[in-house]
Amino acid sequence: METVVSVDSKSEDLLHSSTPVTADAFRSAMGHFLTGVTIVTTRCNAGIPYGLTVSSFNSVSLDPPLILWSLDLGNDRATLFRESAGFTVNVLPAGCEELIRTFAAPDAERFADTAWHWGAFGQPVLKDAIASFECRLWAEYPGGDHAIFVGEVMDIATRDGEAAAYFKGRLGTYPS
Repeated sequence: METVVSVDSKSEDLLHSSTPVTADAFRSAMGHFLTGVTIVTTRCNAGIPYGLTVSSFNSVSLDPPLILWSLDLGNDRATLFRESAGFTVNVLPAGCEELIRTFAAPDAERFADTAWHWGAFGQPVLKDAIASFECRLWAEYPGGDHAIFVGEVMDIATRDGEAAAYFKGRLGTYPS
């Protein structure tokens, strides 16, 4: 059976609009999408933990279990994730604003006052996370001005709690 989709003239005009989407307009519009807040951590080749705050996190596949997150190519630490065997995506609970800001700040001593442990597959896992996904690096893809990292989930941990959320440039909470 063939499906036919008709496009009205207004929709057709939108498809061929010549007005470019600016980075500021795109960023502002994306701010209307409620996201969770994560800290992605990895173990550098020297055995040192590293991590940063990330809001671009999604599931990709159930079989095998795959997730993705993205990192600005301008981030000078992207190489740490490329050269690592894996990473952990730590989903943060409400009330972790200081932790979120610490891992978002440039050159911060991110792990100095942070409770964490080495996970089952050798990646740093944050104690405060309400969910953690320890992954092996499955693939990396170019995505405009970002690198898209795909991980195969090797270990999961969860606990109850309200999730930290990011909406219109503000941190908030989303009740469980």
